[in-house]
Amino acid sequence: MSHQPDPNNSSSLSGDKSTKSAAMRPPARTRAQREADGRTNGEDAQGPQPSNRGPSNSIEKNITPLLWGVDSLYLSFPGDLSEKMEEELEHLKLLGQSESEKEEAQAQLKIGEHLFEVLGNGAPRFPFILADNCFFIKFSRNRAKSLPLASVQISSSYLAAVGVEAATANLYSIIAQFGDVHDSPKISRVDVFLDFICAVDFDKLDQECWVTRANLLAKYYDRRIPQPFTGWVVGIGGDLSSRLYEKTVEIEFKSRKIYLHELWQPRGWKAGDKVWRQEFQLRREVLKQLGINTVPDLLRLQGELWRYLTEDWLRLAIPNPNDTTRTRWLTHPVWQAISEVYKLPFDQPRLKRFCAQRLPRDEWLFVNGLGGLTSFMASRGIEDFGEGLGEFLHSAKQFHHAKGSDFDAHISRKVAFKGRKFNTLDNTTGGNNG
Repeated sequence: MSHQPDPNNSSSLSGDKSTKSAAMRPPARTRAQREADGRTNGEDAQGPQPSNRGPSNSIEKNITPLLWGVDSLYLSFPGDLSEKMEEELEHLKLLGQSESEKEEAQAQLKIGEHLFEVLGNGAPRFPFILADNCFFIKFSRNRAKSLPLASVQISSSYLAAVGVEAATANLYSIIAQFGDVHDSPKISRVDVFLDFICAVDFDKLDQECWVTRANLLAKYYDRRIPQPFTGWVVGIGGDLSSRLYEKTVEIEFKSRKIYLHELWQPRGWKAGDKVWRQEFQLRREVLKQLGINTVPDLLRLQGELWRYLTEDWLRLAIPNPNDTTRTRWLTHPVWQAISEVYKLPFDQPRLKRFCAQRLPRDEWLFVNGLGGLTSFMASRGIEDFGEGLGEFLHSAKQFHHAKGSDFDAHISRKVAFKGRKFNTLDNTTGGNNG
């Protein structure tokens, strides 16, 4: 077998044949130290050998793969913020802190097709924050030479709509308008994933089935849902971690990312099908060891990275009561299919509908949004909706008039304020503030 890279040095998943082979098993377990966060080393000294693989079955026989690729991407841009843009951001940040809704609504910055909200608060070491449905951008100050110009999270929905390459190209064009970008952006974190359907009941698996380099392993339950088991987490808190969880439950009770249904359907998903997600989160230190520094590195090595994660760092095995060496246990057929998913054509579906605005859900608008009106109707003994709507508007105008305020101006201020939050109204033109 070819040499294995030293975990203390940056190792690449690409290069000549020996390096490529080593990519399946870096870093060497015999040389790695145990870490409290479970980043490296496991209970075995040599790592899994090629002989432990079970029979090769077709992927579709064991799972129905629906979607795979990059879910979250965090980039760091080396460079310097221009003095002019720092002054502009400082001014907009102060507007965002104003007690006047009219002034606060003007804390916006339009860059190309993006109408960013400028937040009134910053983050540690990054005092300026811009946000829309595509990007969450944090800028450092001009004098902060030891910090990157910007640290950016690209939204998962934007990645699902345009892909990694197009999203990062658009982002680069935006960041370049704020100062001098000295080099290609570096990846500070990436989440890679696979959404799939299978018949395995992961709740019934024993913890010993997981053969992994990590030390920390947890099984999660949520008692708010009818079937409380939600998944497994491996290496929690480390620079490399894994989550296997029921994505359909997570969408329903937490993220509300129903756009995924549109992406699953071309591969056969139907409403009611249980979808699992296998996800790995990699932070900067691990990415450096694997030779993945920039977006082109990630795009070139994504398949090899997935094989490393699912064949060397983590594996679901079938326990063998006659063999106490767990690394010799056969790989579970479902996991074998998971590890080989990049052998399938990599033509992923894209969202057909996407906008840069952070729009509230229709459920929130048309269910929660009617709360005040229905409360008014009940308090006045009105059952007819049309009558209730008219009386509500009439009473609201009377209420504001009695307080000495202008109802129309109040509505205009509120709309402008929320238009900033939703990235829908450009209040800097002066036409939307009432």
